[in-house]
Amino acid sequence: MSTPVHPGKPWTARRIHLWVSTILAIPMLLIAASGILIGLRSVGTWRVPASWMAAESVPAHLPMSAYGEAQDGSVWIGNMQGLTRVEGSETQTIAQFSGQEIVGLAFAGNSPRPVVATRMAVWIPLPKGWKPELRGRVRQLFRLSDGRAFVIVGGRGELADGKPMVSENGLQWQPYEKANLANASLPALENPTVPVQQWARELHSGAYFFGKGPGEIGWNTVFGIVLGLLCLTGLWVWLKNERQKAGRHQTHKTMPREASAHD
Repeated sequence: MSTPVHPGKPWTARRIHLWVSTILAIPMLLIAASGILIGLRSVGTWRVPASWMAAESVPAHLPMSAYGEAQDGSVWIGNMQGLTRVEGSETQTIAQFSGQEIVGLAFAGNSPRPVVATRMAVWIPLPKGWKPELRGRVRQLFRLSDGRAFVIVGGRGELADGKPMVSENGLQWQPYEKANLANASLPALENPTVPVQQWARELHSGAYFFGKGPGEIGWNTVFGIVLGLLCLTGLWVWLKNERQKAGRHQTHKTMPREASAHD
């Protein structure tokens, strides 16, 4: 007597949707979690081991992002993790900037210590440490030919109107009218364009609707949590259904044996 062959369960649109959504739940969960972390980048700085990076190899030394030479011969180097002073074979890590990305250095006048630029602030040297003096997106910091420090700083977004500022000693800053007048003499924009990726990034982050700041953070956090919960509940429903199927299958397997025992 031949064993009857039971055809497999047909691949209906609902079944295809179930399996595709289940398979994609894990990567979607990762996207949700990473979106929340990216949205909170302006709230705090959390660090993970560089060995977690998969797309880039870990170098022996972090690449320089800023460089400066003081009159005493010392060298100052900034990178994505802070600021270091090098004099001969001795190095001194500046604890105040530990974990911060340094984007610019400039020595104003005869100051033995540099003005320091991080991504969103310009720090001036004081007798004890540095103090954030100018806030906003830093686009450039360098030393002019006359010894003054020059910086373009202000705003948050890609198209923010940064202000050119100068300082003779690195402590007091004034608008640099020469730069303002030169910029004002440029031809006016006519139908300016931006890369479509930049526009899409604003839509994705919520900055298109709420601007940079708390609204953007809230948008990323709320929708990241919602997407994460949908992924988790979807996985739970799938796992629960699979357990129920396994239980029913086990029941069907034991029923013939019990019937034979009664016979």
